[in-house]
Amino acid sequence: MKKIGIIMLLVWIVLLSGCTSHKELNNPSLKAFREQVSQAIPEIKSLKMVALPTRVTFRYTFETKPDLSVQQDIVKRTDSYMRTENFETEVLAAYYEAFSKEDRLPPDIVVAMDTDENGEANFEYLAPFQQDGEWTWTYSDYQNKAEKVTFP
Repeated sequence: MKKIGIIMLLVWIVLLSGCTSHKELNNPSLKAFREQVSQAIPEIKSLKMVALPTRVTFRYTFETKPDLSVQQDIVKRTDSYMRTENFETEVLAAYYEAFSKEDRLPPDIVVAMDTDENGEANFEYLAPFQQDGEWTWTYSDYQNKAEKVTFP
């Protein structure tokens, strides 16, 4: 009886994990962006980009928490890349194809930072697409209310 319960639990877990869809992004302009930002900011250990049903995430991994100026530099570089034609034609096109074929609703853009190499972000910068056609950045440490940020 215990064996059947364990099997049923495993089947349930497999079914649930299939519902969490994502698409790893590895377009030519993303590769170039990854190389450029990694060369400019050597503290970055890795950078992975993934599309989820409502967001495109840039997940940066560090060995230690980067200071505020490095965080802002990363977000500004990501923001600049988001406003390129390559981002539109490669990244957003791949996102729409995978998750929003009919509605073509723009995803939120997330810059998540993992500062202890445990695979989970310790904080993030989030840019939801606004009605005025712009992305507006907020910062969240997952403990306090997210706050709007602007960059010099």
